[in-house]
Amino acid sequence: MRALVGVLGLVLGILVGACLVLANPLAWFDGELPPLPAELAPAKAYRWEDYRGIEAGAADLLGVGRQDRDAALMDPALRHVRIGIVVLPAGEGAPAALAVKVSAIAEENSLWRAQLGTHDYWNIFWPGEGSVFASGYSNFWGVIRDTLFAAARDGDLESVATAYPLSAPSPLGNSTGVTGASGRYARFTGEFREQLFPAPPAAKTKDRDWEIALKVNPPPVTVR
Repeated sequence: MRALVGVLGLVLGILVGACLVLANPLAWFDGELPPLPAELAPAKAYRWEDYRGIEAGAADLLGVGRQDRDAALMDPALRHVRIGIVVLPAGEGAPAALAVKVSAIAEENSLWRAQLGTHDYWNIFWPGEGSVFASGYSNFWGVIRDTLFAAARDGDLESVATAYPLSAPSPLGNSTGVTGASGRYARFTGEFREQLFPAPPAAKTKDRDWEIALKVNPPPVTVR
């Protein structure tokens, strides 16, 4: 009997905690950055299922996820890092860009502040042209919130959107965007945005699709 009461108390506590999180006004405020104009920054779709490190699910973002030994980075300093090679398609007849994306779980993550994010770092290389280095912050709270809400409604996935803007202001106030470049892009600046597309409910695999839009600005012309 005591065990049953304990289990019921635990379940009730979880339900009350979830309701308090979802009822938090901040939980419905994503605070994402405004999208970039499509004509200036066409979005590039990519996959990121070939990676090493964390899976970047809700448990991982809270720092309590279990490690997959086949993909985990075993160095303790890299326990909360995800790294992978990404291929970004280019226009017709142009070679694709090759990128390395590194994401580290933000230490300041908090359900009460509606922050479940990663600090992201990109190094994108265009063959024969040059490369850019960019950094940003992605907040996954929107998709985690809707997934929790769907689970509370007996798995009703109508509340889960097909796309989620991820790019948001860094909670640490760090500068984001293009912070370094080489080759023909030397001294360029710019910004980027990312979106996440959850796997459809009927999909055979749960691999997610991603999208990045990059806008770069050439250095100002100096008149001598």
